[in-house]
Amino acid sequence: MSFRLALKGMAADVFYKTGAFELLCRRIAKTKAFVLMYHRVLDDPASETVPVQPGMYVKASTFRQHLAFLKSRFRVLSLSELVARIGTGKSIDSCCAITFDDGWRDNYTQAYPLLREFSLPVTIFLATGFIGTGCIFWPDESAFYLQQPEVIRAGRESALLRPFLDKLPAGTVDAKWLEQAIAVLKALPPWKREGIMGCLRELSEKNPPGGLLMGWTEAKEMQASGLVDFGSHTANHFILDQVSQEQAEEEILQSKLDLEEHLGITPEL
Repeated sequence: MSFRLALKGMAADVFYKTGAFELLCRRIAKTKAFVLMYHRVLDDPASETVPVQPGMYVKASTFRQHLAFLKSRFRVLSLSELVARIGTGKSIDSCCAITFDDGWRDNYTQAYPLLREFSLPVTIFLATGFIGTGCIFWPDESAFYLQQPEVIRAGRESALLRPFLDKLPAGTVDAKWLEQAIAVLKALPPWKREGIMGCLRELSEKNPPGGLLMGWTEAKEMQASGLVDFGSHTANHFILDQVSQEQAEEEILQSKLDLEEHLGITPEL
């Protein structure tokens, strides 16, 4: 553990044990509501076949602690109920909403059982074009390819990949390196990023595993519980400020149509 991380841990411990943390929570909760955004809940991130970005997950044991804390200190509402309260001028004192982005299958296998255990509502925003398809998002797909040394070696001989790889630090391909690679790709225009992705697919002898995102059957089961609402997260997970207004509108509309078709809902969020 680094000195800086140890120092932060000590400060957090003092902040909690002196009661300052609870006092701050109570003071803030009197005037504001919290909306928490998660992506994934995993038992053992290190065992995942596809590398997981550090900021994209919490461990299942940590998520359980979060839920226990939230239930003891806040009124946990669905996001739609929280929005309705704001719209009608009702109090949002000590309110909190839990959300998930994307529609990962571990939302069903890991998060959903814990949400049922604590009887807490959640809103999951689905990238509907990926649900039930076996496909994964380009950041995760690129990390899967770039963790393969043979792909990196071949990429340095590629006129298309070499400029991209030259922007990254030399040395070990670890979680930090992969996160930097994803950041570089994210800043590129979509057509250029897709060109690099196509090249990575050609160089890799392995295909990324399927089944990382939930299917519509799982979504329907969660919806039927009354604890899980679903909202739109576009159809194809495009970065909307990198596409035309027409494409952005199509993404949002198609996601809405998919949710209507498969779940029988008209999403407002």
